[in-house]
Amino acid sequence: MKEILFSRLEKSNASTECRNGLRDFIFDHPEQLKDLIAFGTDLYNKNHHKAVWIMEMIAEVKTEMLLPHINTICETISGYKHDSAIRGMSRVAYFLGTSKNITLTEFQKEKLIEICLDWLIRDERVACKAYAMKTLVHFGKKEPWINEELREIIDRDYAQQSAGYKAVAREVLGKIK
Repeated sequence: MKEILFSRLEKSNASTECRNGLRDFIFDHPEQLKDLIAFGTDLYNKNHHKAVWIMEMIAEVKTEMLLPHINTICETISGYKHDSAIRGMSRVAYFLGTSKNITLTEFQKEKLIEICLDWLIRDERVACKAYAMKTLVHFGKKEPWINEELREIIDRDYAQQSAGYKAVAREVLGKIK
């Protein structure tokens, strides 16, 4: 079964139909989630980003399925370099950080906050920065220093950013003022 999953991942593309098929495969065979996570967190595998696409879809619909794998995700999340994987992991971080069904450990929160701040100050794409801001504003409800840091980063970078970034930044600033 593991070989079937890996073969499907390697042959997959970014089409919605393909990604939905892989997501549904994992929903039908939850015992394969461990292998999907291993594939998606193997940063040396040239196709790891394809597994991240599926992890992202699972996080959106059934976040609690990722519960046994959160430490693995948190330990590798800062190592992603592929733009598509980074975008997907920013969504995974968002869904993990905002889930009402999951209680993160301090280590897990710390790792998610750290990478979200890194994504904001690095030269990442807008979608990644948008999810990072949304995740941080959620954590900022309990940790006021996060809101202060977030406001400072947004104020500093706002003028140079795209319209999409500015729209999310305005929304986030409205929540923290």
